[in-house]
Amino acid sequence: MNAKDLVKLNNEKRKQLNEHNRNYYEDMLVYIRSHLLLSEQQSEELLMELLDHLLEAQKHGKSAEDVFGKDPKAYCDELIRQLPKEKKRNIYAFIGYLAIRLFALIALATGAVELAAELFTDVDDTVYLGKVFVLFVIDFAVILLVVALVMHSVRKFVFRDVSSTFSSKVKEFLVVLIAFCLVIGIFVLAERIVPEFGYRIEAGGMVRILVGLLVLAMTWSLNKKFRITK
Repeated sequence: MNAKDLVKLNNEKRKQLNEHNRNYYEDMLVYIRSHLLLSEQQSEELLMELLDHLLEAQKHGKSAEDVFGKDPKAYCDELIRQLPKEKKRNIYAFIGYLAIRLFALIALATGAVELAAELFTDVDDTVYLGKVFVLFVIDFAVILLVVALVMHSVRKFVFRDVSSTFSSKVKEFLVVLIAFCLVIGIFVLAERIVPEFGYRIEAGGMVRILVGLLVLAMTWSLNKKFRITK
């Protein structure tokens, strides 16, 4: 079974766990999956093996602690050290796939905004390809950084005691809010400070939407053929 099929099967079989064992196991699942550079196939096979082991133990009245111990993070860390890394070509293909998808979504979003703006005012359809490329690289780099930080936060807090204090939850919310504002600020600042340069074309709202839809269709076809997202 490929990774995608294993994920679907895992989702179904987890329903057989009681609430306590399911919560324990799902923390392990989230923690292992948050290590994005590990082999996805090997990770999902490991998670399925752990689930089958826990289900069998549950039939005999055992809890997740009886099977995996009282320190699931340490247990997972030991397993993770034994898992192989994802192949570099798969990582590069996935990043490239995400970049193309992001380009399509940006084209769709900016096209929709421009079409709406044209209802109220005249809009300059001029696009400078040099500026577009630089802004896209900045946006994509920021998004990758955000994803890395989110995964780091997941690994840090997934096994934390759920009875955290109100003040700590407020601090977490403020950190997320500040990070969100910083990301939006970077996007806005980049748009303002990057000069207009490069080849100039005219691309109105409808053109951008059509380009976005075409690129999305292309990525869907490539993913279906090469199973980039497994």
